[in-house]
Formats: sequence, structure tokens, C-alpha cells
Amino acid sequence: MIAEITWDLVMSEDMAFAEGCYRLQGEDWQVITAHKAKGIKLIGVRNGVRWDSGVTGMNIVLPDDANINAAKLLKMMSETLGVSEWVEVRGPDSMMLR
Repeated sequence: MIAEITWDLVMSEDMAFAEGCYRLQGEDWQVITAHKAKGIKLIGVRNGVRWDSGVTGMNIVLPDDANINAAKLLKMMSETLGVSEWVEVRGPDSMMLR
């Protein structure tokens, strides 16, 4: 499956956090957020997160010593969602959707 991704920030090799939106074929835009644990014990992918606006998506929590970058997040998202290819596009801002 091919999906679209748009990042809110210019992605580098080690971000403090990341946010963006993704869209699976035939579905609405969803929100992706990722951050380092900072004391949170539940590390991993939470899929099906619903924000106050009603928009869904996923939250990824990585260990404090992990690098947050586009390649790592797309790999984790692909494994969770069954996506084989991501196309980077201009899409909505995640803060507007949330």
C-alpha cells in the first residue's frame, strides 16, 4: 500500500519531537506525533489515538536515547499500518487537525 505523509517541521537526523499528517489510500488525513519518553514507561506505538477534534492517528514514544527522524518513524509507521511506500506531499498542519 502507498500512503502520503506531510511533516510539520523540517526533519533532521535527531529531532526532539516530530509531528505531521498521513493519509492511507481512500482515507482521511490522520495525525502522527512522536517524542522521547522523558519518564514515560510505555514506549512504542499507540495506533488509533483520537484527539479532541475527533481526528485519529498515532503517537510514537521512543526511548530517551533514541534518534527521532523521518526514516525511523516511517519504518515504524509502515510496520504498524502495512504501508510499503510513503510519498511526501504538502498536506494539512497537524495542529490544525488536532
